Amino acid sequence: MNRSLLSSLVAVAASLAVGAAVITSLPTTAQADANSARTHGEVLNFNVVFRPFPENYIDLGEPGPGIGDLIVFQDTLTDLTGHHLGVQGGSCVITAVLPPDDFQTECLGTASLADGQISYQGLVTNSATKPLAVVGGTGRYRGVTGQATLVELGHDDAGTLTISIDRLTR
Repeated sequence: MNRSLLSSLVAVAASLAVGAAVITSLPTTAQADANSARTHGEVLNFNVVFRPFPENYIDLGEPGPGIGDLIVFQDTLTDLTGHHLGVQGGSCVITAVLPPDDFQTECLGTASLADGQISYQGLVTNSATKPLAVVGGTGRYRGVTGQATLVELGHDDAGTLTISIDRLTR
């Protein structure tokens, strides 16, 4: 397998591992306007302890990365001091191998925290910054939408994730 392509796969799997560090809430303010369907909810910041990549990659068909291969991840979510906050799991399907050593994946994942779950998805590449869509949640996060930005730090299999949640009003 091409070493730089394998490195790219490792980077995507690691960066898609959603982690938890500091959960900062912005005050939720109800909209006075009855026509408004949303209020801004909160911003969540995460760190993660990644599961080793060889345990995540499922090579289907020809050896090496190819269309349909899977990256399946399950990672421990911690705060900045290493305190366990939850887990994050999901899968990515390689949808295109791009020259020279890039690829594209469609990824689905869920962060499971003590007060609920947040699900996300997106079409991403092996670039350091990955935009994702928040598509729903459970518990305290029931009915949320929003955007997430995942950034690979480039060392120690570390990354950051910022989730900006729009809480749906009921």
